[in-house]
Amino acid sequence: MRKNHSRLRLRTYALTLLRITVGLVMVTHGWMKMTDIAGTQRGFAQIGIPFSELAAYLAAAGEFLGGLGLIVGLLTPIAAFGVLAVMLVAIFSVHWRNGLLAQQGGFEYPLVLAAVALFFMLRGAGPVSLDAWLARRRGGTRTVRASVPPGQHPLEVLP
Repeated sequence: MRKNHSRLRLRTYALTLLRITVGLVMVTHGWMKMTDIAGTQRGFAQIGIPFSELAAYLAAAGEFLGGLGLIVGLLTPIAAFGVLAVMLVAIFSVHWRNGLLAQQGGFEYPLVLAAVALFFMLRGAGPVSLDAWLARRRGGTRTVRASVPPGQHPLEVLP
């Protein structure tokens, strides 16, 4: 039983670290776009993204706000959807023609970020998140069920 408890605790830490790490990456990219929105708009126009003025704001918001949501685990499915949407646009409008490998400007990196975003969009943030805290305050456990055995409080998996 103790071995399963330790494994569950490690899984919780690993998924939390993954969520926060991808969130930090996305916030950084979103911040870069926001601090040079005119440059982002020009870059989008040069590669043929339609409505580049609007697309630049949507990409910056998807990355920055989606990343913030992932970091703290708040509205996680919505935050992750923002990240997923931006990564899919990046894959198909910029990277696809270059193949898989990042060395040639390919889509492997945005594909990994998209896969992680899809995971958290479908799974939720897990027990170490604002979503889980809010669910506990409301008396529900829907957000945290995937990581916590039935009948066990979500924070019991933590040290």
